Amino acid sequence: MRYFWQGTSLLALLFASQLSAQVPQVQLSNNFPEPGDGFDKILLLDNNYTAYLHFDRKAGIIVNMYDASHQLSATDTVTGRLFDVNALNDSEIDGIYEINSQVVIFLQQLVKMKPRLYRLILDGKTGQLVQEDQLGELPTIQHRDVVVQDNYASHDFYVAKDPRSGYYAVASFAGGELDRKESPGERIQIFRFSPDHQQIGHTTSYLPLTDYPYHGYLDMAVNKDQVYLVTVPLRIRKNAKDTSAMVAVSAIHGTEVKHQLLPYTANMQDIHANIKYIPASQKLILLLTNATGKGTKNPGVDMQLCYLDATTLEEYRHQPVTLDKISSYAQEKLKYTGNYTGVPQRMITTEDGKTTLLLENISLFNSGGTNTWNNMHTNMNDIGVTTLDSNGIVQSGIAQIKMQIANGLYDPLFLNRRKKGQWMFRNRIQALNTTPYLSFDYLPTAKGNYLLFNDYLAYLDPGGVYTDKKPLRYLTEANTVCYNAAGERLFLFGTPETYKGFYCMLGASDFRQERGQYVTILITRKGETRQANIAWVQFQHSL
Repeated sequence: MRYFWQGTSLLALLFASQLSAQVPQVQLSNNFPEPGDGFDKILLLDNNYTAYLHFDRKAGIIVNMYDASHQLSATDTVTGRLFDVNALNDSEIDGIYEINSQVVIFLQQLVKMKPRLYRLILDGKTGQLVQEDQLGELPTIQHRDVVVQDNYASHDFYVAKDPRSGYYAVASFAGGELDRKESPGERIQIFRFSPDHQQIGHTTSYLPLTDYPYHGYLDMAVNKDQVYLVTVPLRIRKNAKDTSAMVAVSAIHGTEVKHQLLPYTANMQDIHANIKYIPASQKLILLLTNATGKGTKNPGVDMQLCYLDATTLEEYRHQPVTLDKISSYAQEKLKYTGNYTGVPQRMITTEDGKTTLLLENISLFNSGGTNTWNNMHTNMNDIGVTTLDSNGIVQSGIAQIKMQIANGLYDPLFLNRRKKGQWMFRNRIQALNTTPYLSFDYLPTAKGNYLLFNDYLAYLDPGGVYTDKKPLRYLTEANTVCYNAAGERLFLFGTPETYKGFYCMLGASDFRQERGQYVTILITRKGETRQANIAWVQFQHSL
């Protein structure tokens, strides 16, 4: 994967659509040590169990299962036969899902410089490994990359699951320059699976045009046995003026493959996408972002929403994403003097096509020095949320002040990737590996919509005052705060003090909207001592 992140803390901000604060109920597990090196992910399962996975780069995958009363019921360590448990340090997680009442992990490793994708299936009550498979292997990564207008030809595996069923798909993209005897037609492979993990389809997907032999992966959506794939086909020419990139949407059903090129996307730079299937109208909603003004004093990001027929791929319309209502709110409530500017981090859709876009104000900077990686940082600042009806008309917009500094670089749609459980080790230094604590979470409930992030409460500093505002950079400064639409601030886990604080690992969390239930890892800091708990947060989920 090409995106790189490192970060600092998060959790706390809660904005409700009603003016009176609804205080959620919190239940904590028994204490356990703060998670060390590795990756953590929690899943709220259909059987009311909670699965907590810790990917430890020395011990393997440690699984803790909590029953419906939130008591620890089983613990196991997954080592496997096919994947190398000693290579987790250099592994990549391509997705973690509940499928068929089981926890399913898609894990990628390099074997003799060739990427391999493994599927690990864990029991939904005991956490024990019940099945392990190798799903595919790609050619060696030792090749020359193909890049057109900051769009890379992909050389990777990708996984997507139907949010309404257990069907899922795996996409295999082979990148690198074509050999003279090689055909581009075999480079994209799509494998479709039923909820019981049986392969029900295998298709190649490529544009039948020799002008576009390379493809960059953008996104994929699954609706039962149908797959919708978004790519950026790349055309290479000796004359740079004839080199181009353009977005394509493909529909795969059975052995039939359809394609739709979007001509207005020609020559877009550094494209990112998120596609959703809408059951009520059988349409597709496609969010596109592309970089503008690269290399100039005014770099930016353009955003568009595209609406297509899911059967024919005919496009109904495309429209720019406007942030006017967010800007109006920010100017009225937050004393903005200009417009709100942010990049999309995630798109949420309802069954009838209503859309919520989550945005974050992001800017990159270099702190100087000789180590390029450690000196690259990202300001992850104010949040924006805008809603659109099923016709694409903006209904509302809200903003919230937030200041965080992340180590490394962040691409748009970071929250979309995190929601799928995608992850890889980004930093060998644990103190700098703050990615799971960055950005924010958005929780739509029946009684209001909540935003959560970690904040730096500067007034807790010795001599600090309530008007002080500083960016959050280190976990030792982090505290969980909550705000509703009336500007009321709540502390979910206790009132922080100068030498006592509470912050959460948002990258590990999960949310079940139909239950109004959120789960995360809470870290409690008392002086130099830290302890962890699983925290279940129950919001009202019925009107």
